Amino acid sequence: MAETHEEIDCYTELYWADRMEAILEEEEAVEDAERRKRGSGGELKKKRRTTAGVGSSKKEDDNEDPVEESGNEDGAAAESIRQAKSDLARKKKALNAKIARFEGMKKTVEGRKTMTQEDVAAAAVYRAKGEEAHRNKDRKGELAAVIEWIATGDPEAIRISDQWMAENVEDMKLEPKDPTDWAAVQAKDYREFWESLRAGPPISVSWEDITLVQPMRYTDEKPPLHLYPMRTLQVFSVKVAAINEELGWPLGVFGVVAARDSLDKNRNIIFHRERDNCQIIDSENRYLTLTGPTRAVVVVDPVYLEVDLRVKGRTESEDRALSYLGVNCRETGCSESYMFKCVETSKLSTVELTLGDMAESVEATISVKVVDEEWPEGFGGLISARTASISDMEIKLLAFDKLPVAADGTIQLSRRVVSVEARGMLRVSVMPNCLDDRTVEGVSIAFKAREASRSMQMLEVCSCKLEVTIAWSLVTDMV
Repeated sequence: MAETHEEIDCYTELYWADRMEAILEEEEAVEDAERRKRGSGGELKKKRRTTAGVGSSKKEDDNEDPVEESGNEDGAAAESIRQAKSDLARKKKALNAKIARFEGMKKTVEGRKTMTQEDVAAAAVYRAKGEEAHRNKDRKGELAAVIEWIATGDPEAIRISDQWMAENVEDMKLEPKDPTDWAAVQAKDYREFWESLRAGPPISVSWEDITLVQPMRYTDEKPPLHLYPMRTLQVFSVKVAAINEELGWPLGVFGVVAARDSLDKNRNIIFHRERDNCQIIDSENRYLTLTGPTRAVVVVDPVYLEVDLRVKGRTESEDRALSYLGVNCRETGCSESYMFKCVETSKLSTVELTLGDMAESVEATISVKVVDEEWPEGFGGLISARTASISDMEIKLLAFDKLPVAADGTIQLSRRVVSVEARGMLRVSVMPNCLDDRTVEGVSIAFKAREASRSMQMLEVCSCKLEVTIAWSLVTDMV
């Protein structure tokens, strides 16, 4: 089954690359057309300048400079497209090599099996089902039939299924596209292709399924010998950096931001709000209040970040799609952790994701509990975390006007899982703020990272004693 999952991932990425290649071809054609349109006038001006030689006036030179600048811009745009196409070509070559390896493995297995009469009869049934599904463009039904057909050992199954796969990819390229919002088109394509390959037997998962992998897997349990600190993705913030003028501030935002990694391909929720519990953001505060990830995000295969945000209207029919994006984050191979930003623009907004590439890291699950006295009346505050490797970036765990405390004293943090370098430090801070504008100093404590077990320290804020506990765990790249 692991090989089936990996092969599906390869086909998904290959389709994505094919689609991007088609977009680049269109952009290149547009650039060429515009260059030809401007070409004759530009060449004429350049000839006049050459003819004028050293005797040309400064005024003439000034008038002609923009033509050369335009030429430089054209060259830069063309070079950018060429470089992107070159990168895609290398990626497709690698993906095709992996797919060829899988095909070889399937043929080896197929060659070992001798078909019985029951297999021959079953192959005919599943082939017929697959053909009908393919004609009707029922990709889920087609995938289900193909998997059963291949299992019969029919040598035709692999050849025909590969042919259908190629035809499906070509059909997707011809589907109607919204030229004003390529980001949404690509995200929609990725989802449709993902569902056509996964949302059917034997996998039977839904796009909306949430990851079942929990944090603290090896906090109290001895981890397997093959596990070691590994690369993970830190999520610092998600910001609606800009909006189309037709929207206007403030906005009631709801929807999902989630990460999908190699563990189970399901949503690891970073932000999730229903329509009746939307977050109000304005021009002064454009950051979403994050609630995740719920476990460490593993960067082995590319991590897919899904952004599906909507703006609440007066009625549901007046709701607007604020941002529909898909962002791929890949392993860089860098030996040190660093912060980076993904800025993606769609039809109505620009979303900025501030992320951290955490090298050789472990998972830290944070809990804070009131153990003595009460949080002072009239005080709000902020509970946050920082890692020593990217110390200037704050991870907000809870911002509050009134401290949310359970019956046992546990503070209900908005988010609690962060990644920390295995040989690094984690600092947890509590910053109170008086609603009457009185200045009160915050406190912080530092923890040395571990690969398992727990760390606990006490801190005191405004006579309120808090117990901060960190549950450490290694993370895994497979379920």
